[in-house]
Amino acid sequence: MTTRLVVEPLAGSFAARVSGMNDGALDEISPADVEMLHELWVNAAVLCFAEANLTSAGLVRLASMFGEVRPQPLQRDEYKVPGYPQLRVVSSAHLDTFGDGLPLRTGGSWHTDHSQLSHPPSGTILSAVQIPGEGGGDTSFTDQRGAYDGLPVDVREDIEWLVGEHVYNSRYAVRRLQKLKPGEVPERAPSMHPLVRRHPITGRKLLYFNPIRIERFVGLDDDTSQAILGNLLAHCSQEKYVYRHRWSPGDVLLWDNRQTMHMVDHDYVSDTERIMHRALVYTGTEWGLT
Repeated sequence: MTTRLVVEPLAGSFAARVSGMNDGALDEISPADVEMLHELWVNAAVLCFAEANLTSAGLVRLASMFGEVRPQPLQRDEYKVPGYPQLRVVSSAHLDTFGDGLPLRTGGSWHTDHSQLSHPPSGTILSAVQIPGEGGGDTSFTDQRGAYDGLPVDVREDIEWLVGEHVYNSRYAVRRLQKLKPGEVPERAPSMHPLVRRHPITGRKLLYFNPIRIERFVGLDDDTSQAILGNLLAHCSQEKYVYRHRWSPGDVLLWDNRQTMHMVDHDYVSDTERIMHRALVYTGTEWGLT
């Protein structure tokens, strides 16, 4: 690997830290380095490129090393990074523009990105542009592989056949998503995703669900479905399955949506704006119903 980069596991977690990444280091990374980083990402599920301080061009370039980076699903002015349709601004100051006009708690509950799509993005990459000076705003991740392994055998057998119906915003979600205007919903019908999946690269079994998107499992009523989801969420969010990232300026995080859930803590002073830039990564191994 490029000598400027240092890789180390994050103690007590499933994530890994990569030091030495910046715009200049991107020029030195070889195809073999890219292959190694991709393998590291798939196995660790969350990579932290510590204090990388990437420009917008550098962020798109880094994301492109892991897959195709497509334009963001919502191209609203308040979300745009000028000149980079592949990036989206994620800000604590954003409002529900076409809804009630109130602040959104973006990312403020456990979820995985865009599971309402038949082929959700394999990965998400997030760059810290501005973080609250007094601290707070950590992002936490669950290990959906370890959580599956930790289920009792009889529970695994009971849930093996379940298929979730994922919609844009479940009526049972603990937080609302921004209201969409006509034409902003790319797929209106529910997308179907098996609850128990095998990762398309590692082959390892994991739990794939999204508390803000799933209304029911196929063949079960809403109440039974939500009870199962509640039990699984309580299981997956145990401390032993969670990595909590405390942001430093310039940090860049890349995670695998297929084998993690994530959430941000809105525990900072409300008038302190937290700003991130986000890209979505499509590897060609996204999954629909199989």
